[in-house]
Amino acid sequence: MSRFLHDANSFVASSREAIERSAPHIYISALPLAAKDGLIYQTFAPRCTGLISVETFGIGRHGGRLFMSLTGHEKSVRSIAYSTDDRRLASGSEDGTVRIWDTLTGEEMLTLRRVGDHQVNSIAFAPDGKSIAVSADSRVSIWTDLADQPAALHLVGHSGLVLVVAFSPNGFTLASGSEDKTLCLWRTVDAQKIVALSAHEGGVNAVAFSSDGQTLASGSSDRTIRQWHAETGETMDQLLIGHEGSVLSVCFSLDNTKLASSSSDSTIILWEPKTGRKIAVLHGHMDWVWSVQFSPDGQSLVSASNDKSVRLWDLPRGTREASSVIFPGHSGWIHCAIFSPSGRSVASGSDDRIIRIWDAVSSRHEIQPLPAHRGGVTSVAVSTDCATIVSGSRDRSIRIWDARTGELKLSPLLGHTGEVLSVAISSDGCWIASASDDYTIRMWNVHTGEATGEPLRGHKDIVNAVAFSINAVSLVSASLDMTVRVWDFVIGKQAVARVLTCLDPVNTSSFSPDGQLVAAGDDGGRIYLWHVATCHPVREPLQGDYSVSSVSFSPTGSHIVSAGFAKTRVWDITSGQQVLTIDGHSGWVYSAAFSPNGEFICTSSSDQTIILWNAATGDSIAALRGHGEAVRFVTFTSDGKSIVSCADNETIRVWDVEEACSMLSENCTDDISVIFSTRFTRNRGWVLGQLGELLLWVPEEYRAYLLAPPCKLLIGSRRITIGADPSGWHRGEGWTSCWRKDAPVTAASITM
Repeated sequence: MSRFLHDANSFVASSREAIERSAPHIYISALPLAAKDGLIYQTFAPRCTGLISVETFGIGRHGGRLFMSLTGHEKSVRSIAYSTDDRRLASGSEDGTVRIWDTLTGEEMLTLRRVGDHQVNSIAFAPDGKSIAVSADSRVSIWTDLADQPAALHLVGHSGLVLVVAFSPNGFTLASGSEDKTLCLWRTVDAQKIVALSAHEGGVNAVAFSSDGQTLASGSSDRTIRQWHAETGETMDQLLIGHEGSVLSVCFSLDNTKLASSSSDSTIILWEPKTGRKIAVLHGHMDWVWSVQFSPDGQSLVSASNDKSVRLWDLPRGTREASSVIFPGHSGWIHCAIFSPSGRSVASGSDDRIIRIWDAVSSRHEIQPLPAHRGGVTSVAVSTDCATIVSGSRDRSIRIWDARTGELKLSPLLGHTGEVLSVAISSDGCWIASASDDYTIRMWNVHTGEATGEPLRGHKDIVNAVAFSINAVSLVSASLDMTVRVWDFVIGKQAVARVLTCLDPVNTSSFSPDGQLVAAGDDGGRIYLWHVATCHPVREPLQGDYSVSSVSFSPTGSHIVSAGFAKTRVWDITSGQQVLTIDGHSGWVYSAAFSPNGEFICTSSSDQTIILWNAATGDSIAALRGHGEAVRFVTFTSDGKSIVSCADNETIRVWDVEEACSMLSENCTDDISVIFSTRFTRNRGWVLGQLGELLLWVPEEYRAYLLAPPCKLLIGSRRITIGADPSGWHRGEGWTSCWRKDAPVTAASITM
């Protein structure tokens, strides 16, 4: 019974957003999504019919290890803190607010507004739970009487941004660290400064008291950790040096035998505080590690990183064989992750504006993510035979995928020392070209993944784009150095480049279908056209508005489509006139492309959508949603049947063009297509019907990973597939038909 009640609480808390809005969605949405090994699902799912089916890959079922998602902040969550009784969680955000949440129900109990003119950098609960310290701007505030009428004491003394605050174990002292390179100690009773400590040569990013209150540790941008006598403010002899980047977080174990630190160098170091000896270095994160904290029993460690992961580290036998599991779900950088005082939960806060609470003691096995990029995908290219997709990413790798199954064909192609910003595949399907912010272009063999020859060097700044000519003997590249280079190469020999000069940094370049012209777009809104053979301009640059992020020729080569800001423009090359303006995105248009038959134009945007347009009229045909973050690049397959897109959330999607068009038809009757022919609202993931009815609620951690029509393939670390029951989907006024009256719930049905 205890386990049943625990699972019931988890079920309600994790799906609270759906249940409090609409009771029928206990069955329509929450139950099909629930963890299959939970007693709630095992008890009630067999008694229902006509519900959606949910299959997960690379991610656990909703309400499994993820206990609750707290939404309400309007900007990034920078800091979180538990009260000592586990019942309240405070969060501070870039939106300038501090919110206090009930950790049992997920309800927002209190909001402190206007705590600063800018973002909240750090918060800390006092040990007695009656007050909270907040740093915003160069000021520290202590808010008291949280249950009644909150009032603030302001601690003024720092000359730079206050980055971190921490209470001593007895609550009598508050420590604060600042960009002004100082660490201050304050009396909490009257907000008076006790002492200012100056020894670091960089900003103080992290402070932590030992559990006995005798020692204070601080971490700095000068890459060092210092320890101080908390009562006198005197520095100790041990200067801890070992990180290669800024120290972002420090934490003592409860028995004070270990000190953990995390850094912008992507590592966590465990130290022996008394001697300053390095015990172990923990590797696993791929980016800055913002936060690290020991569990109350000292046997685990939790960390949060810009690589969008929370890691729970197991520290057996003195930590030398430390291993970690990943809590997936956040879609943005994670700034903080902490244990609850009981050690039963982990809370995390992210740039995605969400606070997540995880079960830290669950016996559920770790879900291994699917093979995928570990950074935003910036560019994709498709082979002429439509069998291969090539992708480039901010994780500095190029990957080759099977376009039909989404499986990785080869190990990642590694060699660039910077982010890969553009990829292209030759028309014969033999070669890949990649451009990077390391100023180079590299060539790769599609079949072996091996690098071919030395990198192409010549650009003096970031290379934004690269494209092959139709005969695969030339390559064009565009760079922030205000040049376009046309490379003539033969595999195995040194490439020769012809340099074309522009007036502003160049973002994009492309060959015409016959390979005789090169087009490029720059930050000044200009579109340039040159003859490849002579490198002479075809005409004066075409002048649009704002920066040009993408240029692409029509199949006949008579027109160019350009993208930038919120507009897409179509130009007649012969006359130099703009013949069509397409306006529909609410954000920057990153990419635009003609379909192979010239019938459609497809665009992608920072507004997280892809839109299919009529190329003749500019009318919108279909809006494709699902990526959940900015869509960086979009292209058609050579047969025109599919659209391939990539996004900042590390995913690649393949969309069915015919299905995208037919989903708008009144003849569309497939249950799942009906659901996803509509839209997600911006309010908590509801899919609405034509009359605004609530069709389905999708939890936050699933929204960017749904595989549903017209998307036919999703390549990413996680995938969620939703299907319909063969007997039909019970929804709307007939939702009660989902309950099988021949199978009532009895006490005996609950497995103990």
